[in-house]
Amino acid sequence: MVTLVGANLDTALALAGAGLSVFPCHAGGDKAKQPMPFIKWRDASTTSQSQIRQWWQKWPDAAIGLDLGKCGLLVIDADRHGEHDGVEAWGAVMAAHGFDPDSAPLVATPNQGNHHFFRQPADRRLGNGRGSLPPGVDVRGEGGYVIAPGTIMADGRVYELFGDLAAAPAIPDWLSAILEERRVPTVHENVHEIQKTAHKIPKATLPAGNEIEELLSYIPPDLGYHDWIAVLMALHAVGASIDLADAWSARGSKYKGRREIEQKWRSFKRTGVTSRSLAMIAEQYGADLSEIAARFNLPSFDAQEAAGAARRLIETHDGRLRDAGTGLEVAEPAKAAAPALPVDYPPGLVGAIARWIVDTARRPQPELAIGAALAIVGTACGRHVQGPTEAGTALYVLSLAPTGKGKETPLKACMRVLAASGMGMHIGPDQWMSMSALINMMERMPLALCAQDEFGAFMQRIFNRKASTHERAIPQILRSLWGVNFGPWTTPQWANGKAFVVDAPHLTIYGTSTHEQFYSAMEGAAIADGTLNRFLVIEGRRSPEMQEPKASPNIVPDEIVNGLKAVFYRSGNIAASQRNQVDYNLAIAGSQTRLDWCADGSRQAYEAFMREIDRDAGDRPLTADFIVRAPEMAIRIATILAAGQGHDSVRRSDVEFGIAMVRNSLMHMISGADEYMAGNDHEANVKKVLRIIRQAGRIEHSRLLAQVRAIRARDLKDIISNLVEEGSIIKDEVETKGRKRYDYVAK
Repeated sequence: MVTLVGANLDTALALAGAGLSVFPCHAGGDKAKQPMPFIKWRDASTTSQSQIRQWWQKWPDAAIGLDLGKCGLLVIDADRHGEHDGVEAWGAVMAAHGFDPDSAPLVATPNQGNHHFFRQPADRRLGNGRGSLPPGVDVRGEGGYVIAPGTIMADGRVYELFGDLAAAPAIPDWLSAILEERRVPTVHENVHEIQKTAHKIPKATLPAGNEIEELLSYIPPDLGYHDWIAVLMALHAVGASIDLADAWSARGSKYKGRREIEQKWRSFKRTGVTSRSLAMIAEQYGADLSEIAARFNLPSFDAQEAAGAARRLIETHDGRLRDAGTGLEVAEPAKAAAPALPVDYPPGLVGAIARWIVDTARRPQPELAIGAALAIVGTACGRHVQGPTEAGTALYVLSLAPTGKGKETPLKACMRVLAASGMGMHIGPDQWMSMSALINMMERMPLALCAQDEFGAFMQRIFNRKASTHERAIPQILRSLWGVNFGPWTTPQWANGKAFVVDAPHLTIYGTSTHEQFYSAMEGAAIADGTLNRFLVIEGRRSPEMQEPKASPNIVPDEIVNGLKAVFYRSGNIAASQRNQVDYNLAIAGSQTRLDWCADGSRQAYEAFMREIDRDAGDRPLTADFIVRAPEMAIRIATILAAGQGHDSVRRSDVEFGIAMVRNSLMHMISGADEYMAGNDHEANVKKVLRIIRQAGRIEHSRLLAQVRAIRARDLKDIISNLVEEGSIIKDEVETKGRKRYDYVAK
């Protein structure tokens, strides 16, 4: 039994006497909020009584750090910071698995959290990743530390122990499984984060291996302001998500809400702060960089090289960040070569097409390129490749990006690739003027890819209250075509036309639009009737880096042409003209290929996603209309990926990629609807003004006026007053050499 007594020195000696390695940490000041070690603790932590006495002679009030790796312990750290109640969440996890909380020693931390102690498994050591534990619950294990039980901080607060530390139980099997599982947030957890703000949230992916999260686990969020900014900038530079940055910041007592993170995030472009800066800061808090580099196969870190950029940051009176050495804004792009694009291309033909599209672009939009590649390969699969749920491969892909930011390159690539691969007869029109035009196209061309620019303008036309009967009928046709798969489709009959039947029609749409154009066109009816939830919405980058194209857009590589032909003729040498026959005979031997489930858990991953969507749709009816078709869309994407790799089955990795694409789409749709869609003109104007201010972070009154000229001055004044009163924005009076000016700042 470990007996903890009196002052920190006595407690440290008692812990060491029980075989637990300790070291000194700050007990007061800013460095005590997430207690920072005085030393490089991973090498120096010890059970030596003489060394411990020397340390506490030098730092008599030091808190006690406990080296969990050397102690063979693992701690579940449940916090109450920000919006997440980790204590309650951890309690629910234990209850769900029938675990008695009193069976493991517990430390009540000064910030109303707690630490539950367990022994590490004998055959392996678990690190600091939290696996699939809920937000607010973290793990400290191999390579981590906590403040030891019995520690008294400088302000008198105590880390109070309940139970016997020496009697810590082994990690239960259910907890070990949770910690070794990488958690994927549910759709509605992601949606909840998005709905807290009405403007777009940048997205990106982490480097493979999750080394960034490993480094971040060492860094306390309550470190000094400039270090905090440096961490955010480093996360942005390596392509980490804003969700990760926000979750890390939310653990600190200085957390002011997600909006502050978003404002900083939008200002970051290219700076001298990199992952090396992150590593340097992590090292100060005990990270063993050589060990992490070896484990993740990373280049070695040079702390001296990283130190400068992380320390020189200053914030001016207007909130902008500058380099103290040069005086330049850190948001100003550097002249150096653009870094590699932080995107995970899928394997096989889809990834090859996407990479080629990016190589041909002056403003590369890799996410949009992936969407175009899915549309192209899905068309090649059309009418003959079937997924394991009997779903087809038709997709309605909508790519959103600002005007002039590179969305036209993937659009043109759709037609160029099909034409080069001998599939030009399946290139559909770039717009339909009426329901009859769409029906006539499907009669002539049951297998078609329609690459349509300004798709938002088209949606505005067909959803307009003044639209003609034949225009308003187009959404119904699109909805019915999306769900046919391999069955017969009967066309409507109207006065001057007759109904006919198309066997296994396959319509793929690749549309481009600006955010405002598309979402402003969508009304509540478009959500309720299911038009919007049939679209895979892909967000492009607001300001893609310029590059000199590496490939000609007019020369489609042989690898892509041959790969697409292999998919197109997969079911045998069926003439291309047969694919455009209305009565395409599916009974012909070899006319179809069905891809089954792979035995690697692909079906289980899909069914788990289905259950999640069903549960969320039942629990949250307000967003049910957005999500009900998510599973089918995910399996269509997975089928396209599998076919593009020449596989006979859909792999788990294909399903997971499809789910990830759909999750992002759902987040964009829900946030876009919240941001842009309005029930009347006044609401639309309010949302527009708020959106402009939020996207800018801070904007002068004159600049705002220039962007909302269509809003009457009196109406704008009322909108500003109401937004200020409700706390959505701040009206800031700025002193200038001349007369005063007013700025509007997003909160």
